[in-house]
Amino acid sequence: MEALSSAPETSSFVPIAEHQSRTPSSFYSGPAVLHYHSQRCKIVILERELLASPELNALRGENTASSATQDDEKELAIDGIDVWVTSDKFLLFSPAASAGVSIPYPSISLHALQRLRVPGAESDAEVQGLYMQVATPTAPSADDEEECITLTVVLATDAPAQTPTDGEEATETPTQELYGAVSACSNLHPDPVEPGDEDDDMEDGPQFISAEDHEGVFQLGNGDMPPPVDGSSGWITADNMDQFFDADGNWIAGGEPPSFPLGPGAGTVRAREGEDGTEENGEEDDETKWRKTD
Repeated sequence: MEALSSAPETSSFVPIAEHQSRTPSSFYSGPAVLHYHSQRCKIVILERELLASPELNALRGENTASSATQDDEKELAIDGIDVWVTSDKFLLFSPAASAGVSIPYPSISLHALQRLRVPGAESDAEVQGLYMQVATPTAPSADDEEECITLTVVLATDAPAQTPTDGEEATETPTQELYGAVSACSNLHPDPVEPGDEDDDMEDGPQFISAEDHEGVFQLGNGDMPPPVDGSSGWITADNMDQFFDADGNWIAGGEPPSFPLGPGAGTVRAREGEDGTEENGEEDDETKWRKTD
């Protein structure tokens, strides 16, 4: 979480509608894409959690209402907050306090829609808000759980819904659109892979078994054996079998034949089966072989 001393310029971002209407010249450079922007929002947060974050506490100004929760904790509602949901970061700014915060998406461990009562509101009716858990950069606790600050973004009652490009009537509420924007941008910033999340053997790329590591494994193309043909992936296949075995299944390649068993039928060349169930060379087929049935 990073403190902001000046308000973000909306014109410095590419609107999502414009971004989707054309192919960008580069997917790795250029201005961030603005997925959602709303003014005069409220931030609902417990006072003790607000005090635990100097960056968020800087948003607190005169337009702050409070109320007590069921646990006798003071819950605050900070008014007049502008919100930007960009492809780079999630931004909050208070024009009255001339302070804001920039929150990287990997720090948002959870976001969801919530129904709540806003402290200091004229009505006791519940409203819809975007609930968020934001990880703090403090050291992990004794139980290895990451410390988080919870807050809820409540849009202004007159916040307009985004008008669909095809002119149809909007089917989502502004808060649902805010949630969708945060979800889309969070997907652009997956959590980094932590040590131990994957097998140790995969840390430096795929690991392959060699003849020295495992008995009975050999690699084609080494020693006197010819290299595999294209597309064989290093195995003896129907495309390159004639380089290793003759028609009777005898090893004809240079060097010693592989010492491990190749499995039943390896190297055996069978004649095509005739319609009467016999081999075309006139020999009777094995009695245990399955016959084709109508």
